[in-house]
Amino acid sequence: MPRLAVGTENGAEVSLYYEDYGSGPPVVLVAGWPLTAQSWESQVAAFVEAGYRVVGYDRRGFGRSTRAWEGYDQDTLADDLHHLLAHLDLGDAALVGFSSGAGDVARCVARFGADRVSRLVLAGPLAVDHGLVRDLLAAAEWHRIAMLDDVLGRFFSVDGEIALDEASRQHLLHVAADASPKATVDVIRAWAGADPEADLADVDVPVLVVHGERDAFTEPGRGRAPTTIIPKAPHGAPITHPQQWNELVLRFLST
Repeated sequence: MPRLAVGTENGAEVSLYYEDYGSGPPVVLVAGWPLTAQSWESQVAAFVEAGYRVVGYDRRGFGRSTRAWEGYDQDTLADDLHHLLAHLDLGDAALVGFSSGAGDVARCVARFGADRVSRLVLAGPLAVDHGLVRDLLAAAEWHRIAMLDDVLGRFFSVDGEIALDEASRQHLLHVAADASPKATVDVIRAWAGADPEADLADVDVPVLVVHGERDAFTEPGRGRAPTTIIPKAPHGAPITHPQQWNELVLRFLST
């Protein structure tokens, strides 16, 4: 599949791996830390079959994109997304961001406007929790894999019980562990400066905020935007409750 050059570092190209399937109105899927485009497996086929062109990509430093040393601040991550929209000449696109990916989506629209954007989906957007950021940074420095294992347990847990089969969770753990250690740490730091609601304060496009009712990372409904709740679902609801999540989002995209 194709790659997009988004810069250089020490004379070498920094590029994003992306996938582009189907035809129709474009939907761009932005994965959350520490995952990649592979985390949207349950959405890609459903959205293509519903008549959409579906684009997904790996953030720099993650998955099949370049493991650059720099560029993990919120502005650069948003710039990478903008480069992808411009490269593919997407118009009237729906941007769908999960977890920290919602921050990338919001910052991209705040920096570049909504000329190419028809609507936004913020799935489990993270509210800044400086205590969580501090704890994750401390764990990531010396125990990165164990930290990721713990995080992906909590991503998919409802009241302490994991709502995802262990084989799938281990697969996603392998994907997360394969990322650049520097990227893993720096994107955590970027959360501290992310405020999706502030970024979208002056953006006039329809927005759907969707949370799992038992989200262990952020309290559903604590933001200003109206929130749709998936009952008995965790933070990683697009993965654990794909049928309900897909139906909600596809209904929003079609109205």
